[in-house]
Amino acid sequence: MKNYITSIILLCFVLAFAQDNHAQILKKLEKKIEQKVNQRINRKTDKIIDKGLDKVEEGIDGKMGKSEKASPQNNQSSKQIDPNDYIISKFDFISGDKVLFVDAFDQEEKGDFPLDWNTNGSGEIVTIHNLKGNWLKIPDNAISFPELNTTLPQNFTVEFDLFYPDGTTRPPITFGFSEVVNPAKTSIQHKKIFYFHIPPTIKDNVGYSTSLYSGREITQSWPANKMAGKVIRISIAVNSSRIRLYIDARKIFDLPKAFDANELRNNFHFRAAPLIPKPQDGFYLRNLRIAESGLDARSQFVNSGKYSTTGILFEVGSANIMPHSFGILKDMADILIEKPDMMLKIIGHTDNDGGTQLNMELSRKRAAAVKMILEKEFGINANRLSIDGKGSSEPFSRIASPEAKAKNRRVEFIKL
Repeated sequence: MKNYITSIILLCFVLAFAQDNHAQILKKLEKKIEQKVNQRINRKTDKIIDKGLDKVEEGIDGKMGKSEKASPQNNQSSKQIDPNDYIISKFDFISGDKVLFVDAFDQEEKGDFPLDWNTNGSGEIVTIHNLKGNWLKIPDNAISFPELNTTLPQNFTVEFDLFYPDGTTRPPITFGFSEVVNPAKTSIQHKKIFYFHIPPTIKDNVGYSTSLYSGREITQSWPANKMAGKVIRISIAVNSSRIRLYIDARKIFDLPKAFDANELRNNFHFRAAPLIPKPQDGFYLRNLRIAESGLDARSQFVNSGKYSTTGILFEVGSANIMPHSFGILKDMADILIEKPDMMLKIIGHTDNDGGTQLNMELSRKRAAAVKMILEKEFGINANRLSIDGKGSSEPFSRIASPEAKAKNRRVEFIKL
C-alpha cells in the first residue's frame, strides 16, 4: 500500500513538472515566433525605406546632370551639365567673380608639393586611377593651405573637388579658416578658427565647429560613407558673418552669424587630424577656386546694361557647363522673365591656351550652351537671345598666371 501511494505521489510530481515544462516551452516558442515576425517586418521596412531613399538620391543626382562612367578613356573629375539633359535645381550658390586664387595642379610634377602652397607636414601631387588630372594628397596629421598673400574680402566663395577612397581608413577631413596667417609656423590651437568637418568612416554626417577639439562639432546627417570613392564638389559662400556650405547640389549649412568677419580672413586651410592607429590613406583635392563676390547680375545690369562673370564654369576644352554654375544661370533667367521685352546677347571668352581658331569656336559653343539652357529650362524665347564668341581676342588680363587665365575664361551678357 505504501509503495502504491508513493508511486501516485511521484506520478503527480512528474505530471506537474511536465505541464510546467510544457508551458515554458510554449512561452519560449511564442516569443521566438514574435521575434521572427518582427525581424521579417523590419527587413521588409528597411528594404522599402532604402528603395525610397535611393530614388530620392537618384532624383537629386539627376537634377544636376548625368555623370559619365569613369574609364581610362572617359574619365570624370566632376559632374557636367549637358544642355540637352539639364534639370532645374534649387541650388542657389553663385561663384565669386574676382578670382583670388585658382589651382588645378595641372602644371605640377607628380611627387612634388605644389609651388603656391605651404604645409606643416607633408603632401604630394598624385594621379588617381579613373580620375582626370593631378590631385593634392593631404596625409595624416598635416595642415596644408594655399598662400593667398592677402586677407580674404568681406564677401567671397571657396570651391574645390574632394575625393576620399573607399574600403580604407582615412583621417577626419577638416577645411576652414583661422586668424593665423601661416599655420605652418604658428599652431592654430587656442586660436580663433571656424571649420567644417567630415568624420572618419564610422559616422554619416558633416559638421562645423569653432573649437579644434574633436567631438564639439554641430552636425547634420550626410552620407559620408556612401560618397567614398566619388568626386564631391564642395562650395562655401561667405557674406560678412554669414557662411553657407554646399556639398554637390545640397545646401548643408546656412549660418547667418557663425563667421567672425574680423578675425577669420587670414587663412583658408585643409587639415587631416592625427589618428591612432595611423590611417591607411589621406584625402585628395583638386580645382580649388577662391574668388571675391562683387555686384550681383541684377545690380550690374541696372548700372551698366551688361554683366560679365567668371562663375559659369566649363569642363576644360569643352562646352559642358558644371552643375555648380546653376545659381548664375537662374539669376539671368529671372531678369529676363521680369523684363519680357529685354533682348540679350551672350558672348563667350576663353584664355589663350590652344589655337586661335579653336578658342574662337569653343567660346561660341559655350555661349550657345548657355543660350540653350535659358531656352529649354527657363522658357526664354530663342528670338530674345543671340550669341557670339570672342575666343582669347579680348582678354581681361594679359598676365600668364593661373588666376589671370581664370579671369579671361568668362561669359558676358549684354542688354540690347
